Amino acid sequence: MDCWPWYVGCGRGNPRPFEATIDQREPTNMAFLRPADAERVRKRLAADLDGDVDVILFTAPPTGLFIPGRNESTTGKQAEALLTEVAGLSDRVHLRVVNPRTEPNVAAEYGIELDPAVVVEKRGSEGTSKAEAGRVRMYGLPSGYEFMTLLDAMTAASRPTPSLLPDTLDSLSRMTDPVHIQVFVTPT
Repeated sequence: MDCWPWYVGCGRGNPRPFEATIDQREPTNMAFLRPADAERVRKRLAADLDGDVDVILFTAPPTGLFIPGRNESTTGKQAEALLTEVAGLSDRVHLRVVNPRTEPNVAAEYGIELDPAVVVEKRGSEGTSKAEAGRVRMYGLPSGYEFMTLLDAMTAASRPTPSLLPDTLDSLSRMTDPVHIQVFVTPT
């Protein structure tokens, strides 16, 4: 998708719940969220987060070199800036940035294969299984409609119990084999 200036949720005419200008050619120090949107996010996080969450961003800085077989992230800096802004809106959101090139063992522990990647999990769940941690993994820049998904993932991870119907929880408890679920989202 080639939108310049590139907007969070570029969406080709679709409404944008949160709008921020991102110029991929130069790093920016400007805020991603408009002040009114930042205030809405702050209020939502204050009302919805029941506990602390860790947001772990896996991104490698660009090397400036073409290395065959290696894909350079074009949105890693923007993802870091956006998540830094979101983490600054709530004391319950804790951001950690991991370079998968210099910390490959951490990337492997979380099953990270692409860059940028965002992992959202309940605070203090290190060493527990992915299911117990309520871990969610997202690839790419969490912008546009994916931004709302990020906020929903943070809310779900902060809760002590899943917000599923008892019948659903019962069905899930009877499963004996691991299940790998992937959800693919397109920007339009």
